[in-house]
Amino acid sequence: MPHGDRGVWAEERRQKILSVLENENRVAADELAIQFDVSRETIRRDLKTLEEEGLIRRTHGGALSTQNERPFKERSSTRMPEKRALARLAARLLQPGECCFIDAGSTTSALAESLATLERISIITNSVALVMALREQGSRAEILLLGGTVAPDVPGTYGPLALEQLANLRADVAFISPVGIDPLGGVTYFDFSEAEIARAMLRNARRRVVLADSSKCHVVSRVIVSPCRDVDILVSDIADAQEFLHGGVGQVMTSAEA
Repeated sequence: MPHGDRGVWAEERRQKILSVLENENRVAADELAIQFDVSRETIRRDLKTLEEEGLIRRTHGGALSTQNERPFKERSSTRMPEKRALARLAARLLQPGECCFIDAGSTTSALAESLATLERISIITNSVALVMALREQGSRAEILLLGGTVAPDVPGTYGPLALEQLANLRADVAFISPVGIDPLGGVTYFDFSEAEIARAMLRNARRRVVLADSSKCHVVSRVIVSPCRDVDILVSDIADAQEFLHGGVGQVMTSAEA
């Protein structure tokens, strides 16, 4: 039988819950109650406190991580084989003569190598890094770099000017790479400016594609951009896609297909 806070003080227990979330991105209240030998009601109070502190997001039956985004330089050097595999797969979705939106991010920057070989495509992006990589790869694509304020961390343009331009543009496909995607939490970003750009791109594209390696799946950050039901295709290396399909994603393409 559970015995309240026996053996583990509340603050220590909450820190341990956060440690579990760092590794697993989501937790179930029932499992936590067993692990800490406390009642489910005690765990619910813990999760409520952590949510009020902005550290987690509660869900039915448990909680999700609200992971902060790591610096762009760090992200650019991690999981690159996985990101390149997703990029190769995503590039297949673009046909000659089509136009695409691409937001700024380490995963979308990996698209350059695959897109450089495509003929007669148009690219609208706020990613300075992507434009430079495309030209280095010898791409002959028509490229429009959105104007705006250059961010201090991510090499991209943001703000009212970029959003004003996007409002007057349309594309066949939008490729975005969020901080996280979760069947219940949807597509989320940590930075408000990045979220605004991604939201505008999704809104003005005919097909909406999310690139997310498995480390971003079942992750919820602080700014909601879109529910899963508004995502046409999720390109990922996640092993089990059923939860995302049940969450409303139209199709899941895995890197095993690349």
